Amino acid sequence: MAASTEKVSVSLANEDLAWARQKAEAGETSLSAVLSAAIRRQRQSEARQRLLEELGTDDITAQDLEAARAERR
Repeated sequence: MAASTEKVSVSLANEDLAWARQKAEAGETSLSAVLSAAIRRQRQSEARQRLLEELGTDDITAQDLEAARAERR
């Protein structure tokens, strides 16, 4: 199933646009793909944060966080 898309116009800070263009060129992809990936990562981050809030994180240590980060690499 293909994702539906919509063309929009956005305003970005010059340095953010330069970063996105550089990423697009380096990855041989489009500016739209770079921005879509950045938005997807932000949404995933927010979903992880909501999950942690639901599960409770009072007993998670810095070592636990580092171990989880290491598993993601």
